[in-house]
Amino acid sequence: MAVVKIALYQKNIHKKLSAQEIQKIADTKAHFFLLPSGFPYFFQATDAKESAAHAKEYQDHVIEISESYPGVILGGSHIRKSEDGSLLNSCPIIQSMVLVDFYDQKWFSSPRGKGLTKGDSESIFIMGGLRFGILLAEEIMEESLWEEFKREGLELIFHLGNQDSNVSYEDDLAFYADLSRKHGLQIIRVCGVSDSLKGRSLYATPSGINWKVGKTEESSDVLKTLSVNLRSTFFL
Repeated sequence: MAVVKIALYQKNIHKKLSAQEIQKIADTKAHFFLLPSGFPYFFQATDAKESAAHAKEYQDHVIEISESYPGVILGGSHIRKSEDGSLLNSCPIIQSMVLVDFYDQKWFSSPRGKGLTKGDSESIFIMGGLRFGILLAEEIMEESLWEEFKREGLELIFHLGNQDSNVSYEDDLAFYADLSRKHGLQIIRVCGVSDSLKGRSLYATPSGINWKVGKTEESSDVLKTLSVNLRSTFFL
């Protein structure tokens, strides 16, 4: 049995990280750090193309964390333009001040995917000695991705998500508990916060909800470090 430390930041997607916040992230000494889908989003944009114009600024802001924090960063998601001109919703994966790779969202529910192209990147990554899967936003609903994770024998899934629907707090918890139990996988979900987004970050295991943001914290920034037990060997 191995233990991996995962830090997540339920964060207002429109507010930059301060130097003090970055230091707090470094102080977690976690192996992995997660930011929510849609963070950073500092510039108003009327469409995906306009949002993609700020991709480099968003990437640079997340890379700033790596100046103080040595672990693997799953840096939220932003819209970027690929080499062939396609617009993708992408999660930058960063370590040691290097943008190592992107995970590009593969599945959208209308109308969220308007103007965006489905990505074709791998859903499974190996970094820091850990094999894990990534899901962005509404990909949590796509059964084919879960089938792939189960087929590949994964133990841990990172869901960089948001909650802007009318699902109740209790039903949301029940959904993730059932999903984890059904697939036999551990799920760590980090949510963004804004006027329209509810923060419902959580850690679900096949035996139930191990940790969750309280109902009174749905509008709050929350930095949390989790200790996750894995059957497979974990090393750095």
